[in-house]
Amino acid sequence: MKNKKISIAGICILFAFFWRVQVVCAREFVHPGGLHTRADLERMKKMVAEGRQPWLEGWKELEKDPLAQYTFKPSPMANMGVSRQKASIDAHAAYLNAIRWYVSGDKAYAKCAIKICNAWSDAVNQVPVARQDLGLVGIPISEFAMAAEVLRGCDLWKKKDFERFKSMMLEYLYPVSRDFLKNHGGTNVDYCWTNWDACNMVALLAIGVLCDREDIYDEGVAYYKYGLGNGSIGNAVPFLHRLDDGTVLGQWQESGRDQAHAQLGVGFLGNVCQIAWNQGDDLFGYDRNRLLAGAEYVARHNQMRGVPFTYYNNSQEMHNRWPAINALGVLGERPVWELIYNHYEVLKGVPAPYCKRMAELLRPEHGSKDHFGYGTLTFTLQPSVYPPLPVPAVPEGLKADASIGKVFLEWKPAAGFTANGYVIQRSEGGKNDFKDIAVYEEKVLNCYTDFRVEAGKRYDYRVAALNKTGRSSFSSSVQACPVEAGGLPAEWRYAEIGQVESGYSGYAKVCGGSFVLAGVHTSFAGERDNVPYIYKEVEGDFVWVARLHGRRGPVSEAGLMVRAALDETAESVTMTLGHAGGRFARMGSRKQAGTERRFAVGNVYTWLPAWFKLTRAGDVFYAYESPDGVNWFYVHSVRIKMPQRIYAGLTVCCREGEKPGQAEFDHVELR
Repeated sequence: MKNKKISIAGICILFAFFWRVQVVCAREFVHPGGLHTRADLERMKKMVAEGRQPWLEGWKELEKDPLAQYTFKPSPMANMGVSRQKASIDAHAAYLNAIRWYVSGDKAYAKCAIKICNAWSDAVNQVPVARQDLGLVGIPISEFAMAAEVLRGCDLWKKKDFERFKSMMLEYLYPVSRDFLKNHGGTNVDYCWTNWDACNMVALLAIGVLCDREDIYDEGVAYYKYGLGNGSIGNAVPFLHRLDDGTVLGQWQESGRDQAHAQLGVGFLGNVCQIAWNQGDDLFGYDRNRLLAGAEYVARHNQMRGVPFTYYNNSQEMHNRWPAINALGVLGERPVWELIYNHYEVLKGVPAPYCKRMAELLRPEHGSKDHFGYGTLTFTLQPSVYPPLPVPAVPEGLKADASIGKVFLEWKPAAGFTANGYVIQRSEGGKNDFKDIAVYEEKVLNCYTDFRVEAGKRYDYRVAALNKTGRSSFSSSVQACPVEAGGLPAEWRYAEIGQVESGYSGYAKVCGGSFVLAGVHTSFAGERDNVPYIYKEVEGDFVWVARLHGRRGPVSEAGLMVRAALDETAESVTMTLGHAGGRFARMGSRKQAGTERRFAVGNVYTWLPAWFKLTRAGDVFYAYESPDGVNWFYVHSVRIKMPQRIYAGLTVCCREGEKPGQAEFDHVELR
């Protein structure tokens, strides 16, 4: 009976083994079939040879790339995690040279690409261990796999070398991406941003295709649909918003963080869907085109059109209360839009108006450090006029706010959103001799701050919109006269709490009341405060509002402070910006004199200008923050026993041992 049991168990094991082999080998993958099929590559080759647009302009752009030269020399590492950025450079060079080989027929580029791939497969001998977040190693892993897929049909790549490359992928690199998606570096599953998951999903699909491993490919597809982390499409696009015209926008998970990372994730998930599409799986269309909804949201916001937003948080208290303005309107960093636009609108006929406009503004796409780019060459499906847009309209609504040592300019985006940049001009002293002071290219941000000014001097400003077709006429001019900081108003005082070096304060009656505050070797994170302080006495309940408009020098933190007394250990409450790389807003409180200050995190990615508010109701203090001074968001509250008459003011902290840092506040109101 015992032997019979063993026999049955053995049969079951063999059945499972052979079933597994069957599953692994059942699918017949399309090759090449990473980002590009053979039909895609042949289209590029044909259109460039015929001089067709916009492929030709995309090709010319590619030819200029230093990484697309057959003289490129690789710098392989045994541990790819030592520098995922350097690994990406080599992967990009391999991919770009492979594309140049296929389109031009020049084998010198194929030899270069193969040399790069062979150098890495010969050098890598360990599963990467990273000095930074290990999940980001998924970027070069996926890039190398996609580059090799283009090359696999080249007869110059010896079979043994190709097999060694695939072995590197399976033995040393695949485990990194697999383990990250399972464990997320030991953090909570929702801690990591979308792009961390997404780059590893690309890696799984690309490795699966390259190595003919259906099981690995299926891991990536399943994670896109059902994964628990923020890279799965339902978590990458967690909220859907329907506009009045019926348009559905999908709020991107990183849209509250910054726009560079939001676009990064769009590009990575676009790659996931493109690889799957080339293998006959439509992830683009999954969940009613949810990727398109997310891409349209990001594209619209980065055209300065505004988007709805739903507050969200995660298990690590990473609060996101409004869409980020950091890197807003910067087009050139993320050439990812041709892929999205061509698939949905050109191939499927699904409207993608905002992605289309992003593609038009960038066309022809160039390369970048985190994306292969050159989508105008590689993803364009039908001919188009180049340049694609008319000369933009004249910008309207230009206004200038003069402040202490600067002039802030703002205008409405050019009508039709056809500008991919602006020219800002200035004349001095009432003369009509306008000269360029700034030129935006691939940047549609509709504001500018002029710091190169003299107090008391008149300046005239005007602005024009531009794109690759041409430049508009200039707007009507506006005037501004920056001022010099003077003494504080009568009701305000300056004090140095604790030990402060080179403390300074100033005031000017502009922008609703503007203050400057500076100092060296200042802090308020411990049991004692060492900070410069602009304050006034206030009795009873109050509302205390100010906008932090600017920072200069080594400012580590700046914002509002209320104190029971002016000694360094006194009970106090703060609402500031600056923690964790200068971006976290937070409320701080010292409930008892001489104790350590405690903090509650507000918006984790807050960018200037930022509005703060502290209110008192009896012994309870409330903290709020806002991106515009109109829409306020609650941060935290704390109960502290303080006297009826206390001190309310502004403060700034600077890193130790450096030159003075200065914070600039305006729209100051205490009521």
